Amino acid sequence: MTGRPQVAVIGGGVVGLAVAWRCAQRGLDVHVYHDEIPGTASAVAPGMLAPVSAADFPDPALLRFAHEARHRWPAFAAELAEASGTDVGYTATGLLLVADAPEDRERLAAMYGFREGYDVPCTPLTADELRSREPLLSAQADGGGFATEDHHVDAQRVRAALRAAGEAAGVRYHTRRVRSLDEVPADSVLLAAGSWSPELYPWPVTPVRGQVVLLRDPAKGPGLRHGIRGVVGGEPVYLAGRHDHETVVAATLDHAGFDVRPSAQATEALLRKAVALVPALAGHEVVDARVGLRPDTPDHLPIMGRVPGRPGAYVSTGHYRHGVLLAPVTADLMADLLVTGDDAIPAAFTPQRFHTAKETASR
Repeated sequence: MTGRPQVAVIGGGVVGLAVAWRCAQRGLDVHVYHDEIPGTASAVAPGMLAPVSAADFPDPALLRFAHEARHRWPAFAAELAEASGTDVGYTATGLLLVADAPEDRERLAAMYGFREGYDVPCTPLTADELRSREPLLSAQADGGGFATEDHHVDAQRVRAALRAAGEAAGVRYHTRRVRSLDEVPADSVLLAAGSWSPELYPWPVTPVRGQVVLLRDPAKGPGLRHGIRGVVGGEPVYLAGRHDHETVVAATLDHAGFDVRPSAQATEALLRKAVALVPALAGHEVVDARVGLRPDTPDHLPIMGRVPGRPGAYVSTGHYRHGVLLAPVTADLMADLLVTGDDAIPAAFTPQRFHTAKETASR
């Protein structure tokens, strides 16, 4: 198609790309505008599909949304793989929760106790039961549990697959940094620029740094059977095996603005915790260290819906650590809103909750 597109998506992370693909599947002419800026969250994300272990904030609306998204992932991954010709690395083997020491078991209990009642069984396991499921675990592991609903995907493959699937459906891509919602001519404009969203509209979105280290086994030995969410010295760490004998280790959390330089201190801390849980990782090569900027909001909930006072403008941002997990349901709900006007987005995510404060500040 030529001329004015029906939908312009500003942002090329998993959320923006997923919405663009769904809109194109429904016959709309969609253009995506994205300049690959260092720190794009989904370019670094470890790929946890973890409504249990990654739900740091026990908001009922977010937990329900996360579980709906996780249940959609098997079909979403299969459809995306078929549409793109890319295996997105989806695994449904569950996640081990591992305490390195007795005092870490209390931290695990505090982190996961509020999940009760959300259809997320977390089976307690002794140290011996943990090692029977994951032989690479340290002999010092003190116990933990097994979260059956927490799965894993290769987030970078997902992002590449979404772009390919979108292109096959007719999406057009523009490598361009957009500085204003008025720059892109379209019937509808979707702001999905993650941590950079406030550059285009004053949403209270702030970047939270997360560092990830990628390891590779030069001996090409057996890898992890499960993802591992561990607590070492009271601090969390996440491990997951990938293709080519690789292991991803994540993820730190700190507020340092838009600084995307990997830190030697953060790398050392991640490796120390990883080796404490899985000693064999001490012999692996450090392939890469990356930083992603997760878009957080004051209440840690996404901002999704119509932009107040801007006809034809929409927003889907602030997914914080959950962008990959929430992509399937976010894409469907935003596509419904853009294509038919049907708004079934949870009320807790409404952009209007921040609108009054912005209006007051502008006066």
